[in-house]
Amino acid sequence: MSPSIIGALIAGIPAVIIAYLALWRRGAPVFWFAMALIIVGLGYLAATGATVDIANFFLGQSLASQSAGMPA
Repeated sequence: MSPSIIGALIAGIPAVIIAYLALWRRGAPVFWFAMALIIVGLGYLAATGATVDIANFFLGQSLASQSAGMPA
């Protein structure tokens, strides 16, 4: 799996869980607005390459170098 996707999942899943727990009881439209903001934020992180940095930080290794068979 791509480091960019892994980084987006690492950042996105907790954000969705927190938004659900905090906002679902207030009303579904507020929760869906928060979901839209999370998607925009993850898109920004992916466009700037920060999701790869997030994946490398949490996994402690360079996923791209491992998949290419190069030493880390």
